[in-house]
Amino acid sequence: MAGERPSRAPRRPRDAVRSVVALCTLLLLVALIAAGLRPGPAAPLPPTNGNGDLALYNRVVEQLRHGEAYYSAIVDELRANNYPLRPFVTVRPPGLSLAMAVTTDGVIRLALGTLAAVTFAAWAWRWRSLRGEPLRTTAFLVLLGSGMIPALAPNAYPLHEVWAGLLIALSLALRRRNGWWLSVAVATLAALLRELAAPYLVVMAVMALKDGCRKEAAGWLAGLAVFALALGWHAYEVGAVVTAADPGSPPWLRFGGWGFVLQTASWNLLLEAGPNWLGAVLLPLALLGLSTLRSALGVRLALTVAGYTLAFMIVGRPNNSYWGLMIAPLWPLGLLQAWPALRRLGRDARGLLGRRAEMPAAGLERGDRAAW
Repeated sequence: MAGERPSRAPRRPRDAVRSVVALCTLLLLVALIAAGLRPGPAAPLPPTNGNGDLALYNRVVEQLRHGEAYYSAIVDELRANNYPLRPFVTVRPPGLSLAMAVTTDGVIRLALGTLAAVTFAAWAWRWRSLRGEPLRTTAFLVLLGSGMIPALAPNAYPLHEVWAGLLIALSLALRRRNGWWLSVAVATLAALLRELAAPYLVVMAVMALKDGCRKEAAGWLAGLAVFALALGWHAYEVGAVVTAADPGSPPWLRFGGWGFVLQTASWNLLLEAGPNWLGAVLLPLALLGLSTLRSALGVRLALTVAGYTLAFMIVGRPNNSYWGLMIAPLWPLGLLQAWPALRRLGRDARGLLGRRAEMPAAGLERGDRAAW
């Protein structure tokens, strides 16, 4: 009728659901940040009296250089320093120590630095589409480097998690749909050095199956089979030198929650140099950014980081915060997508107030789609 205002088109149920999901996501983000800002117990500091893990590994390497067998050397050192010897995973696999024993500390440091540089270059190449966006390119390089800098610390090279974390990151950057074998080989090496890398192989195998890449899935399953055989042999060798009188490990199932996750994320240059509250803000934002990724690379990156993050909420003692080195090079990359993700959530959440949200067709800006 004349003089009447046109009625607003009814909102679709899908829009209402999207608005509710966006609001819940924003509330969860605020809750995680608030939880992280609450004072909590600090991560235990490593011993400085020569009795810590790094000193122990270095003593084992010295014994190997003098002809001692690995398993007798490592078990004797663990036993002498009152470390637990059961279950067998309390004893590290021999790969890194044997490699260190056949060369010098300087060469090993150089090898670790080279691995970090190659991993950095591989990711920079994957993100070469940002060349026309200097600000985003600079931010990406800073975020990428912030998680790799810990590998360049003078005393980092005996840590198995440093090597495994870089190898996981390199494997992810190398993976292509039609060129996956090198990615599988690098990831398998990571698992052989540190069994904590095995879940990454599972993620990649599942994604290959989901995408219908049967040959690639077989490759990842073959890598897992190699890892399983090596782990079985490792268990046998440890069992041959450990006795029932040796102490067992306290349980790793601790349900440390978000507080422990934040401790694992502290292996980052930005968090180390910044104020204490910085990690409580940046980590939730990074996870939010990762959740928006939709490309083959982005989904695998997001699932890897999310998988380890969820695991750290359940498994890990307070003195295991160095496990965070497994994903230290990866999680900061989500921060590049945090602002687009926040904008999208804001637009969706406004729908609950009766405002229509104008959304990009694919949910990401042009530059975001190009990068991922």
